[in-house]
Amino acid sequence: MIRLETYLATHLRYTVWATRRILASVGGLSKEEYLQSLAAGCASVRGILEQMFRADWAWYELLAGEPSGLSEPPDPDYYIEFGHLETDYHVILARYEQLAGFLHDPELATYFAQSQVYVPWLGARLPKWQGVLSAVNQAAHFRGQLFGLMRQLGHQTAQTALADYFAELGRPLSRADRPEK
Repeated sequence: MIRLETYLATHLRYTVWATRRILASVGGLSKEEYLQSLAAGCASVRGILEQMFRADWAWYELLAGEPSGLSEPPDPDYYIEFGHLETDYHVILARYEQLAGFLHDPELATYFAQSQVYVPWLGARLPKWQGVLSAVNQAAHFRGQLFGLMRQLGHQTAQTALADYFAELGRPLSRADRPEK
C-alpha cells in the first residue's frame, strides 16, 4: 500500500509535470491559433488554458492556505499574450512543487490530508486530500479539452496521462542521469 504522503505529493507533482508539457505544446501555436474561437466551452485554447490556470490558482490558495504571490492581471486582456499566462502559470506550478515537498513528511502529510478546507464553489468542506485529488482531476479535464482543440488546429500535444508520468518516473537511468563515480 502506498503511503499517504507519497500518494499526495506524487499526484501534485504529476499535475505540475502534465501542465508544463501542455504549456510547452501551446507555446508552439501561433497567436492566431492561440486565440482562435473553436466553438468550445471556453471558445479557444486561450480560454480553456486561462480557466485551467484560474482553477489551479484557486485550488492552490485553498490547499496551502496562503496567497499564491500573484495578483489579478491589470486588465481582462492581459492573457491575450501567451507569455503572460505562461509566466504566471509557472508561479503556481512552483508553489505546487513546494507544497508537494512539504507533503513528504509523514506527520505533516497526515495532518494536511485530514485538515478541512471550505470550497466556496461547492459550498462544502472537504478534507484536503480530497481537494488535492479534485485539483488534479480538474486540471486533467481541462487538459483533455486542450487536446481536442489542439487536434482541431492540426497540432500534436505531449502525452500527459498519469500512466505516462509513472512510466517516466520508472524509466531506467540513462548515462546522463547517472551520478559520477
